[in-house]
Amino acid sequence: MRPKRSARQQRLACLPLSGTAGRQCGVSLLEVLVALLVVAVGVLGAVELQTKALRFNASAAYQTQASFLAYDMLDRMRANPGELSSYAITVNTACAAATQSSSILATDREDFARAVSCLLPSGYGSVAVSGSRATVTVGWSEQRIEAGAGDTEVVISSLIRGDL
Repeated sequence: MRPKRSARQQRLACLPLSGTAGRQCGVSLLEVLVALLVVAVGVLGAVELQTKALRFNASAAYQTQASFLAYDMLDRMRANPGELSSYAITVNTACAAATQSSSILATDREDFARAVSCLLPSGYGSVAVSGSRATVTVGWSEQRIEAGAGDTEVVISSLIRGDL
């Protein structure tokens, strides 16, 4: 004969499986733990995906801004073709306050320098003129987006005057 079980022992006892002679002990708990592990891995994957999406979005925004600045400078050069060779500039300074310029050329150069240094992280740029062809380079640091990342550059070259 079996000894009589207390109420507590009866609650903790394994339930018999229907149609089998064996007993099932703790399998439900194991299934819950495995499901929890799968959900945790899925959530971590979603967080990593969101983080990468934010990084790529920021990088794309900087690329768009740099492209806009380069095309803006080329358009300004097309509007003032008589001073084409004077547009050559190198920008590698920190963001500075705007000043009042006396000429269109000086305003264009200052606007480009301010935009590159103020709108892009560690921004730098240059304008090179060779005959009637101008090449605008705009670069920035990707360090704020991903540790250990280098600099990224946008280089756009265009024919400003077709008469030469």
